[in-house]
Amino acid sequence: MTFSTVLPSTSTTVFEYTLEHATDFADEVSPAIQEIHGIKYARPLNVTVAPWLVHEYGLGPISQFFDTIEETIDEGRPWQHLRGTPAAVTTALGWLDYDSIFIEDQVRGRRRWHLYQIGMGELPGADEVNRLMSAEYLAGLSDPARSYFWRGYHGYDVRGHVYGRSRWGRSMWGDSSGVRLPGGKVKWSHGRSHLVDATAEAGKAADLAVSYTDGDPLTWLPTITWAAPGVTWEGVTDARVLKSWLMRQKTAYIGVFDADGDAIGYAAVLREVRDITDYEDVSDTVELVYEASIAFGAASGDAASVAVVFGGQSTANKPAKPWLSPAEIDFPDGDIHVGTTAAVFSFQRTIRERVVIHLTI
Repeated sequence: MTFSTVLPSTSTTVFEYTLEHATDFADEVSPAIQEIHGIKYARPLNVTVAPWLVHEYGLGPISQFFDTIEETIDEGRPWQHLRGTPAAVTTALGWLDYDSIFIEDQVRGRRRWHLYQIGMGELPGADEVNRLMSAEYLAGLSDPARSYFWRGYHGYDVRGHVYGRSRWGRSMWGDSSGVRLPGGKVKWSHGRSHLVDATAEAGKAADLAVSYTDGDPLTWLPTITWAAPGVTWEGVTDARVLKSWLMRQKTAYIGVFDADGDAIGYAAVLREVRDITDYEDVSDTVELVYEASIAFGAASGDAASVAVVFGGQSTANKPAKPWLSPAEIDFPDGDIHVGTTAAVFSFQRTIRERVVIHLTI
């Protein structure tokens, strides 16, 4: 006999050799066996095999983030090898187009040493809730069992105060900045700044009673003290200094308005109004900086413009409330809008808005 055999050569009978040869079907099944070899890596995948490969590799929990099963397998298999490492977190968040994250472990000496936070590298975008909830989910699948992703930040990052290690003016007592989304456990702290150059419309200085020229006589006003800079009671010696001083005594809000010009709300100018006028220039105008912050979730809607608004009085239960809805502010003598300028953005739950207006008047 010339065919190969697996039977022992010393004790096998002719009948056994014949039976082996008659039942040998290797030639019939060998092509099919060869086709099975490498079927996991063939592209496109066999539709009857692909779902089972996703199950075999344990990629079901991440399949929703890919358009095809092939992409799920090609991206998921390397990720499975990395799970439990920072590289796995970086890889997974890359599926959400977070391409420049920074993973930061808890500082030394903290009792909750297993916490980590991530510098996201960018704002969440228009699909804020879905993207952030997906980021929380993927980080939880990717990080070690001993670790816990508790905070993501970008643009606004104020840390909890660590006694003896951080500065009072740059930290928060007992916690770090941020808010949680409904159903989520991760705190998100995003910030965005809107820098606006605005010029007061004609006649606004007169409306605000700050329109003076050198030599104008002054009468006694309760808002003008003997220490007012550049002022003598013989007449104005420096009209721009007086204009600046008078403007900075007035209560101001930064109003945010929608595309129809209706007020979304008013942010109190809590910080000192700064004078950045170049007094060496020959001009009769002054430049002032008005700044306000709008807290997480304080407002909603789409902003189209901002302005410095004078004449308002808070009617809210909290007199020092930093953000007022239109129903929480009154204008007894009318509102004066100064420097209305386009500023297009949408309020979001996890973004703290900062508006800075450089006003020339």
